[in-house]
Amino acid sequence: DIICIVNLQHNCIDLQCTDTLEQNVRQERIETSRTKPTIRHKSTPHFLVNAYSLHNYAHIHLVIPKTL
Repeated sequence: DIICIVNLQHNCIDLQCTDTLEQNVRQERIETSRTKPTIRHKSTPHFLVNAYSLHNYAHIHLVIPKTL
């Protein structure tokens, strides 16, 4: 059963993720000549939880280790 939803964020700053290439923008399934930077995220099991926006704090608090 799903009890609540948690929004987790990747921590690009601490992991030093970089924009590695320019990718062509698609518009209505057609590749255009415009480009946008694409980020290469580094793999990690650690994510950020925005504690100030949690509406489900009571549920989430039960599963987060006290050491955090």
